[in-house]
Amino acid sequence: MFQLSTDHSDKSVIGVGAHRACYIHPEDPAKCIKVIYNSSGTALKEIKRELSYYRFLNSYLTDWSGITRYYGTVETNLGTGYVYDRIVDFDGKPSQTISERYKIEELKDNWKELDEIISKLKKYMWDNRIITTALRPHNVLCHRVSETEIIPVICDSMGVTTRIPVAQYCPWLCHRKQKKLFARFDGLPLIQKVYQYKNQQE
Repeated sequence: MFQLSTDHSDKSVIGVGAHRACYIHPEDPAKCIKVIYNSSGTALKEIKRELSYYRFLNSYLTDWSGITRYYGTVETNLGTGYVYDRIVDFDGKPSQTISERYKIEELKDNWKELDEIISKLKKYMWDNRIITTALRPHNVLCHRVSETEIIPVICDSMGVTTRIPVAQYCPWLCHRKQKKLFARFDGLPLIQKVYQYKNQQE
């Protein structure tokens, strides 16, 4: 059984969401453990949906570069832990989320970099039929694989919220749902600012 801290300010904690806290795996720094700390019907429902979606992805997905992979469960002092990839940059630093790396007031200097990440993210999702419950900057990591290359990696909110996830199995419905996800994502203030700079450039 792994012993994890109940203090979310502990250095082993690398993220805290509405229902789960994310820890560096005590025995494998290339992985992380997510544990439910706010146990509610919603939290358990989200876990069940996400694990079901990962089982579906395992049936066909060959390119895992754009999402964190799931490895199963472990027992911890805080309850069941769910093990995923921990995304770390080429220089050993933890990868930042889009919202951590890019700020609206600083976009004038690096909007082109973020624009490229957005394009890569959408292409990966489209080509591999990846669906998320929501697409938000804080759920996408900027994985720096070299000084000049960044690969976007979705790290949360995987799956389909409908009771019968038909969009998983039908490419046409999947792409229709993705278009809605992309439209909402494009409407976020940070992303809108990128497009403003892009339009000024053209």
